[in-house]
Amino acid sequence: MTYRLRLDPTVHADYRSLPDDARRDLAVCLLDALADPLAASTAYGVDDGVFRTIARGRVTGVIVIGDDTIALVQLTHLG
Repeated sequence: MTYRLRLDPTVHADYRSLPDDARRDLAVCLLDALADPLAASTAYGVDDGVFRTIARGRVTGVIVIGDDTIALVQLTHLG
């Protein structure tokens, strides 16, 4: 099953403002998560299978896994 990505306009603006390498790293994480969100992420706090962390390079994100969607709700760049 392939999931659909949902982004709040504010999170999307944050994504667009990232440096190219960080934006690429986060895009890879998101593409992997859309194919298999549990395998491409780790627990965010308590492992409830819903709130998950994705990370690559110097960027991390918090995703929320729904029935057929993934929402990126937070991103952090250590740059």
